[in-house]
Formats: sequence, structure tokens, C-alpha cells
Amino acid sequence: PPPTFATRLGTIFGRFIYLIIKDSQQQHGLRHGDYQRYRGYCSRRLRRLRKTLGFKMGNRHKFTGKKVTEDMLTDNRFLLLVLMEAERAWSYAMQLKQEANTEPRKRFHLLARLRKAAKHGEQLERLCESRRVDAKTKLEAQAYTAYLVGMVQFELQAWKSAMEAFNKCKTIYEKLASAFTEEQAVLYHQRVEEISPNIRYCAYNIGDQNAINDLMQMRLRGGGMMAEKLEALITQTRAKQAATMSEVEWRGRTVPVKIDKARIFLLGLADNEAAIAQVSLLPSRKCRIPPSSSIPL
Repeated sequence: PPPTFATRLGTIFGRFIYLIIKDSQQQHGLRHGDYQRYRGYCSRRLRRLRKTLGFKMGNRHKFTGKKVTEDMLTDNRFLLLVLMEAERAWSYAMQLKQEANTEPRKRFHLLARLRKAAKHGEQLERLCESRRVDAKTKLEAQAYTAYLVGMVQFELQAWKSAMEAFNKCKTIYEKLASAFTEEQAVLYHQRVEEISPNIRYCAYNIGDQNAINDLMQMRLRGGGMMAEKLEALITQTRAKQAATMSEVEWRGRTVPVKIDKARIFLLGLADNEAAIAQVSLLPSRKCRIPPSSSIPL
């Protein structure tokens, strides 16, 4: 017999909700950390969706706000519309985060965009509570919203709330990974790895002193954008530690350290020495060297 509408909706949208985000981000700028390009892509896709669905927000002279309702879920593209709105707001916030390093005033705009992204995420989660949406889609929407809420709390430095939201997101993705095929599980595990540094950084700010060591090890294992993200978190952690560092012991003598840059350098040196020592304790791997005739010149 032909599949019911609920099954068809879940298969088309539910199965690929995270994959839609991941593919869109990788193909439109985020592979190179270009959030502005990804934001432009989200805007263009939103315009195409609204035109196709006849869901226009007024005209060029007047804006008329509209909201997607449960009655509109006869077409799964309405869910995609809300998802793209959240992605556009999130990508703008991440773009402003990069620019805020040199222009601190943009931080206020960053928080406003993140809150808007979380609001769209909550709307998506509410829509997915419909009986027309399958269980997997509901869980993915909950995880997506939890991540956005966590990002808002993270920027507000509400470490406990941020950690709770990120842990909720992580738990859902771990459950999804255990319930589906190995190919799908790999994607969910990648998402868990992306969230873990944020959780450990929150734990450090709450009072877990071992969290900085975990971040150092993650940086050694990571690469690409993940390594950059970890480096930024570690730099923030060192800056916080440097604020309380007043002296250092050298050759049996206690020497006061008054310059902030010197404090950060000394903390970084100690962290690197600890990381190298920990790596040296790992079991060595034997490497087979090919004969010289097989090595290309």
C-alpha cells in the first residue's frame, strides 16, 4: 500500500533534517569559515521557498509578518522555511562574532541575532510536535533548538544553563546515533564531537579544573575549523587564568609577574608541556617504511 502522509513527511524531511544543514553549510562557505557567504545562501533559498509556496511577506513597499502554522504542514517545505530562517539568523550571529574581535559594539547585535535564531528553532520544535511529523524529526528539532539555546547562554556566559542545553543536544544525537544505520551514526557522532568542546569549556567556568586538559587533548586530535574553535576557547581560558596569576616559581625563587602577555605566555607554555608529556605516555605505533625504490622522487 502507498505510504501515509505522515510517513512520507517523515521520510522526506525527517530523515535529512541534519543532513540538510550539514550539506548546506559545507557547500556554501562554512568549509572555509565564510559565514557571510552562507548567510547569503540562506537568504536566497528563503526567497525561492517563499515564492514557490506563495508565502510572501508583503511587497517592496510594506512588510507583512506571517508565521508558519501546523495547518500548513501539508507541504514539508514549510518546515524547511523555518529551518532556513533559523540558519540565516545563526550564520549572521557567527559572522558578527568574527567581526566583534575588532569591533566590540557588534556583540550586542550578535546576541540579538542568536536570540532570533533560537526563537525560530523553538518555532520549528513546536511545529514538529504535530502528529504529521515522525518521532525522529521531533528529536532532531529538539536537539537543534537545544544547540541554539546553548549558544545564546554561552555568549551570555550563563555557563550552567549553556551546559545543560548542550548536554541535552548531545544526549539526543547520541540516542539517534544508536538507533540508526552506521552511515547515519557517523554524522551524529561528528555533531557530538563539535559540541563537546563547548561543554568542557562551560565545565571549566563552572569550576572543573580538569576541563582545560580535555580541551588541550581535543585540540591535538582535531583539525581545520575544530582546531581553530578549540584554540579560541583555550585562549579565552588562559586569559581568565592570567587575571588571577600574580607570581611564578623559577629556579627555587618566587618571581612576580605583572605583564598580562607574559602571564598568558607562561600559562600556554605550561599547558603545552603538559600536553606533550601526556602524548609521550601513549603507546607508540610502528610505522613500516617502504623500500627506497617505491618512494616517488
